[in-house]
Amino acid sequence: MFSHLMRSVASCRRVLTHFQSPILVQTRTLMKTHKGTAKRWRKTSTSYKRGRAGRNHGNAGWSRSSLKSLSGKTLAHSTHIKHLKRLLPYQ
Repeated sequence: MFSHLMRSVASCRRVLTHFQSPILVQTRTLMKTHKGTAKRWRKTSTSYKRGRAGRNHGNAGWSRSSLKSLSGKTLAHSTHIKHLKRLLPYQ
């Protein structure tokens, strides 16, 4: 059943022994970008920034000062930088 495979392996072995040093091609697996993280975070010079949560709906009755603190962008905490670098390798 496997005789044709064994013949092809033997022929490959013959080809490899014909050369003095076989050429080895080493490939590296590429890291994948986490697309959910890429949509939420942007790279700055030393850190990452994101929009703040909690401002889209359900804000009736909130004071203006508490809503103002939720607006704008914020930087990543220093303990999260290592994880973000792994999730966003090419940014």
